[in-house]
Amino acid sequence: MKLIKKFRVGVVLMVFAICVSGWALPHDTLKFDYFGDIKCEDEMARLDNLAVNLHSAPDRKAVIIFYGGRRFRGRLPQRGEAAARAARLRTYLVQRRGIPSDRVVLIDGGYAEEWHAEVWVIPAGATMPSPQPTIPVEKIRFRKGKPNPRNYECQI
Repeated sequence: MKLIKKFRVGVVLMVFAICVSGWALPHDTLKFDYFGDIKCEDEMARLDNLAVNLHSAPDRKAVIIFYGGRRFRGRLPQRGEAAARAARLRTYLVQRRGIPSDRVVLIDGGYAEEWHAEVWVIPAGATMPSPQPTIPVEKIRFRKGKPNPRNYECQI
């Protein structure tokens, strides 16, 4: 019985050591946040948390992968609408929170069921995360027209 307890404790300690050492690896990427169509105030609060993280570690970059959706607020999307909305994320971090523009990377992730963004924090030299679209662009229907970037600005 004592041997089984020692074995269990050993396994638990080994798993814990692997997890802790994994957190400390210098080239680990970290999925920092994930959000969909939320209010501007909530979006800014999440970006403020990201800015604090980036200010505390100047060697890290923020990578924001955004995905367009089949519909956006009940309507068919326009081509470029997801990018117009994602651009405000970068603008907020650079202009309002003072993050250097070369430390904020936007990646068009393609399309998913709904618009959303994945926020990654990566150290220098780490591999960039890759987008994982779930819907091919050929299956997305668009409405006519071009998006006006001002329509996606937060009015705060």
